[in-house]
Amino acid sequence: MTLEYVDLATARARRGTRIVTASAVASPWSEAVKGMFAVAQLPAAVVPRGAVSPEITAWLGGTDNVPVVLHDDEPQRTNWAAIVGLVARLAPDVLVPAEPVARARLMGHVDLVAGEGGLGWTSRLAMLHASFASQGERGFPLPVAKYLAKRYGFSRDLTETVLRERVRAQLAALRAELRGPYFGGERPSALDLYAATFLTPLTVIDDAVCPQMGEPLRRAFAGARELLAAEVPDELWAHRAMMFERHLPLPIRLA
Repeated sequence: MTLEYVDLATARARRGTRIVTASAVASPWSEAVKGMFAVAQLPAAVVPRGAVSPEITAWLGGTDNVPVVLHDDEPQRTNWAAIVGLVARLAPDVLVPAEPVARARLMGHVDLVAGEGGLGWTSRLAMLHASFASQGERGFPLPVAKYLAKRYGFSRDLTETVLRERVRAQLAALRAELRGPYFGGERPSALDLYAATFLTPLTVIDDAVCPQMGEPLRRAFAGARELLAAEVPDELWAHRAMMFERHLPLPIRLA
């Protein structure tokens, strides 16, 4: 087992890799990072972070998002590209191809999934759309939705049609890249892990999927599923099922 769940005191005393992840929600950003370190067999200490974690925030110098990856005494990494780059360095040519053009191609497709405006970002906007359209009866409770709206650039003018069309185009590009059992050919790559974990918000999240995730957050995620799940090609659903059968744990562990 390459991932060890630890408390803050243990993580502070460690060197090597420490990953601060979401402890209440199956955040695809967190789950993709945990998946990469596990599949690449890179040892890491996982520090689950709650919604209010002042001690962890202080340790991270004020950083309030997840995931955050710390490796030895290097600067903390807080975005998907920097984290994938670290994995590429620690496990050369395992999840990220060393050949420059192939690496650039992979990174571009991961951006469609995890980058600003990508699949995960748009799924979050769909949750917010459900919140505001229903006055908090669906999606997030309104106070949470108003907070997240500022972080994700949500606009009340954002329509369901725009969200669906954006995701449809992103998923079509991913489907076109899937040329075998994996995006990388005969073995999984970072893109396989991101594609699989970022479809989780578009599935039914019950106890079999993530028992540690509470009902309010399951309801919030349902806003994305109701709007966007029909846009996912069958081949990507099959790919996700294969990834969880072979490489990713079910149920999803948060803490």
